Amino acid sequence: MTTIELIALVRSGVAEIALERNREVLGNGSAFLVDRGLVTNSHVIRPPGQIDAFRIRFEDSDQPIRLLPEDFYNATSAESTESELDYAFVELEEEEFEGRYRFCLGDNEETRVGQNILFLGYPFGMPQLTAHMGYVSSIHEKNGKEIIQIDGSVNGGNSGGPLLSIDTGNVVGIITRAITGIIEEEFNNLIIALQNNQKILSQTKTVMQIGGFDPIQGIKVSQAAMEQIARNLKRSANVGIGYAFSINPIRSHLENLA
Repeated sequence: MTTIELIALVRSGVAEIALERNREVLGNGSAFLVDRGLVTNSHVIRPPGQIDAFRIRFEDSDQPIRLLPEDFYNATSAESTESELDYAFVELEEEEFEGRYRFCLGDNEETRVGQNILFLGYPFGMPQLTAHMGYVSSIHEKNGKEIIQIDGSVNGGNSGGPLLSIDTGNVVGIITRAITGIIEEEFNNLIIALQNNQKILSQTKTVMQIGGFDPIQGIKVSQAAMEQIARNLKRSANVGIGYAFSINPIRSHLENLA
């Protein structure tokens, strides 16, 4: 089977998971169908703030599935936190899933350094599914976890998507994150500081205007613009390296649930 044929075969089984508040998307990630439900990253479904709904969407459907957080979490029957293996299995059987491709979980024996691989997902919340080629640049263990390092264009939103062996079509890993070449924590701290500044400014009453200009409002607007710039810089600082966790622990957990 060619790579083009493989993508055509499996693409119907890759979903976007978006986190909504007041119908505004606060973040997104990817997921893929297996028997009895969806697999994604734990960090995709555990936002730092409150949300109103999870939206599950396939690129070829105009009718996304929306679930209340409590219903979504009640359906999450297996999970490992972001600090551990960073995966979640959501045991759902929705009408929209019928007839879609269900991925088979492979084995780490199918993965070798230098091997070409394929990963699919919804980077940056794109409406269309994207497929990327890359190769395995390293396989190593960190704190007892097998990590597959990928030379390929992994971006925000790819998290939770399947990493496929081109030879077998099996899932050999779950995309976890991109390497940005920046210190992510420092960008997060900057974004939080700018958000806090905007909150303080919103509570500050203007005591004077200069030529009809409200300086407090002007500073608030500039802080909001800086926050957006910081987010875009963090998101765009891609050095072409990403990480995936081996699929083996996920497969073992799902076999225990059967």
